[in-house]
Amino acid sequence: MSQNHNIESVVEKLIQEHFDLDESLEKVIWFKPKSMPEIHLLEINSATPATGDVLSFYFPPSQEVPYPLFLAEVTPEEWQKVLQSEIPLPGGWNLESQKVFSREMVAA
Repeated sequence: MSQNHNIESVVEKLIQEHFDLDESLEKVIWFKPKSMPEIHLLEINSATPATGDVLSFYFPPSQEVPYPLFLAEVTPEEWQKVLQSEIPLPGGWNLESQKVFSREMVAA
């Protein structure tokens, strides 16, 4: 199994678990880094407090998620501001490399 296929499987499983655990989670955006095998996830959550920023938290590789994980959470309104370039993404996160997951997609 290629490393790219493996990271995709890990990402999909992780996103499914997050949707299962959080009813207020609306979407999860996966930003695929071009060079480093890292996972960058942005969760769109109506229950998260607005900060006006995209702050990512680092989780080191583990047995369950064997890649560095950077996770951020924003409100739906903040996500719209990210899309309009009013709120910047963390360094290395690029809207051109995004894959959007909705609850309906992962439940299918």
